[in-house]
Amino acid sequence: MAKTEVLVIASPGSRALKNAKYERYCRLRASAQPRIPAYREAGWETSDDDNAYSNACRLERRPGIRERIEYLTKQAEERIAEKRQRIEERLWAIHEANIQDFFTTEDDINPTEISSNPAEIANNPDQQKVAVSPRARVVPRPLTELDPETAKLIEDVREDRRGRLVPRLYSKVQASRELRAMLNISAKEAPRDVTQLSDQELIATLAQQARELGVTINLDYRFARQPPATETDGQDSRVIDVESENDTPRKS
Repeated sequence: MAKTEVLVIASPGSRALKNAKYERYCRLRASAQPRIPAYREAGWETSDDDNAYSNACRLERRPGIRERIEYLTKQAEERIAEKRQRIEERLWAIHEANIQDFFTTEDDINPTEISSNPAEIANNPDQQKVAVSPRARVVPRPLTELDPETAKLIEDVREDRRGRLVPRLYSKVQASRELRAMLNISAKEAPRDVTQLSDQELIATLAQQARELGVTINLDYRFARQPPATETDGQDSRVIDVESENDTPRKS
């Protein structure tokens, strides 16, 4: 079978620049450094900000400089996304941790314990412990029995009076706060009630619902207007309409 040669084309900007200053400048710009401090930190000395800025802009117009900055920026963004994903997975693991995974049960028998039962004392003057039924008790699981992913959920351990290490897990409440901030959940607003809408917003909402239902309705602002104010002329108690179609008072 004949071998097929695959031509690998390097992405623009994927190769490091041969000029050390150029490469340093590109890495600084990819890390969100402004042009002036990046230009100076890369090795060019200038005290004038305008000269530093213009020289940096001229440098970025050179072949390969812009492509290198864009490539390094994309690489940095991908690394940040990976780190963010790992942090989110760890926070979810803390939030969903089950305390039962860190404890087990064992039989509680102490043959050296002195009995307080009067019948046992009378039958055993030497105060030797008689056989009793074992009692199951909950004890911390040895740390060596935990798998690495479960052990990562432990923030601290303390020693009890019997010398056993009791784990203390990371705070679920804190993990929940971090997740809400990371996922921007707390910034979401609850839908506003119709009583909080302005007249324009209410009419627009009703019109949208009518279009969705395929209903033709006539929506204007007449329902929102107040009835025309009326007053009398003070003589024969005739009512004068203050507002009419031709904006002139009309007696009735």
